[in-house]
Amino acid sequence: MFAVKVDQPAEKKPRLDEEDFQALKDKLKARKKIFKNFPLFKIIESGTSASVSTPKDSRIPISVKDVQDLILLSVSGEVRHLNRWFLLTQWQKISQTAVLVLENVSVNDIENNQDLFPRTLGIFEDGVELLNSNNAGLSLSVALAYSPITHMLKSRIPKVYTSLKEALDNGHIFSITDFTEESYQEKDTSGDDSKKQDQTEMNGHTKGCSKPELMLNALQLITGYYPFPGHGRAKEFVFTKDRYEPVTENSPMFAIDCEWCLCVDGTNGLARVAIVDENLDPVYHAYVLPEKPVRDYATKWSGITPALLRGIQKRLFDVQQDIRKLLPPDAILVGHCLRGDLLALELFHPYIIDSAVIYNMTGCRHMKSKLQFLSKVFCDRDIQSLDRMGHDPNEDASASMELVLLKMGKGLKYGDSCSGGCWDGPSKEKILSVMSDSIFHSRNKSESELDLQDVLLMKFFTFVQSLDKSTVLITQPTYDKIYRPKTPLHSGLFGNVKADSVEIVPETKLQNIVPTLESRMNKDLLYVHMSVADEEKKGNEHLKILDDVIADVYDKLAMRGIMIVIFGGKSNPMENGMCMIRVKKPCREDLLRDHFPNQ
Repeated sequence: MFAVKVDQPAEKKPRLDEEDFQALKDKLKARKKIFKNFPLFKIIESGTSASVSTPKDSRIPISVKDVQDLILLSVSGEVRHLNRWFLLTQWQKISQTAVLVLENVSVNDIENNQDLFPRTLGIFEDGVELLNSNNAGLSLSVALAYSPITHMLKSRIPKVYTSLKEALDNGHIFSITDFTEESYQEKDTSGDDSKKQDQTEMNGHTKGCSKPELMLNALQLITGYYPFPGHGRAKEFVFTKDRYEPVTENSPMFAIDCEWCLCVDGTNGLARVAIVDENLDPVYHAYVLPEKPVRDYATKWSGITPALLRGIQKRLFDVQQDIRKLLPPDAILVGHCLRGDLLALELFHPYIIDSAVIYNMTGCRHMKSKLQFLSKVFCDRDIQSLDRMGHDPNEDASASMELVLLKMGKGLKYGDSCSGGCWDGPSKEKILSVMSDSIFHSRNKSESELDLQDVLLMKFFTFVQSLDKSTVLITQPTYDKIYRPKTPLHSGLFGNVKADSVEIVPETKLQNIVPTLESRMNKDLLYVHMSVADEEKKGNEHLKILDDVIADVYDKLAMRGIMIVIFGGKSNPMENGMCMIRVKKPCREDLLRDHFPNQ
């Protein structure tokens, strides 16, 4: 799994006569036809940087939400986010999904003790490193227990409830403000003005905070996996300048936004670039011809169509040179989730302000709010409207710059629920009002104008239950409270489904997982969430037990079933986890025996 195998020279075999050759062709054709009915999972180009077969210092781990996207797709076929790290075809032919979540086990435990996982590593050909959710101040169980609401559910809210408050009080739908309740308490502003004035004089500037204060530091650039010299694929990237000068309060800011298409190899191909200055004036715009053939123009998000790129000659290299000429040596780049734009541009830049970092409404650093939502809540600005096809990079760049300028006037704590203390920003009522207006402003619209998918959430098992999938959850009491869905489901929201479709079984011992599953292997979804307790760690004995548990569950999995194993990492947030995935297919020998018994 982790080592590169060296193929031995194959022995020469005698040539087949015509009859044997035809028989072999028929056999291969039949085998290919059989496997067409099997789901296919593979890690695509954009996910290989997380693969454990990639050198450790070059990896870019995936997040828990990336894994949740895979789980959701395997049980429902729904895709919640655009950028995926995997390919899963024929999902509707998946017979069963098995998810094993094992906390207190890290990627280091697996990589440093491969000899203790002979059965597991014989099953799973590859794995990906998983970002430790503790690194963001969010427990793994909470990250997995809640998923974005579906578009269908969002459209049903105004048909069932008279207000968003009524919907939230009902217990099937949750707002991001529910997870940071203490942060959104009213802030006592009495006497603040004089304190702010004193602080302003101490800082030596008349704004709430300076440009350098908002910039990402070196640690944030590294842990946020922004393009960094000598790291992974970015080794071949280009610097925005040959030399840089120190940043000051007078250094100019330029907001940049890109749109891209999905290429045939799974990489993102740059298709459009826009840059605005601090006055929100456009200073650069270009359509770009992707370097590789396009598989999906992603027009719904990018606005790019084949017609727009017809006749375009400008390439990535040309854009890189244009930007190098445009930016002064002390320029600060501004953007929203700017890492993606720099990856598409294949550029290094040391001075970055990311509006997705300096604003946070979730209380979790790795759960970033969408630019559209932040722009509406903080600037009362409507962007990415549904009456226009795709995003406008000029509009998005301006929105990001506007958020940064607002932050400079308000201070470091403004709009950041991760900064500690009371919430400094729009009130909880104002935030919920923005969501409510988007849902209830027009009952005739089938889809809200504002994208609330990562703002309004539902329990994962509520969603599974709404699909009428038979499910068993085996977990410890601590996680039970987090995962357990409210029952019965509201018929107006979810239709008529069985209230008992999620069976929850309490269990605390690793050794009991397989016996507990024994009589429940007919379920559509098998879900286990356990923590390896310290008392179970007698030497490396717990790792041997894990190897047997994983392999035994896989052995009992139905053919065409998909198994997803999640190692959550350690309590130390710097010790990442790991995820392994495998679709169960018959081995070649079984296939030949079952379909060609006389050969």
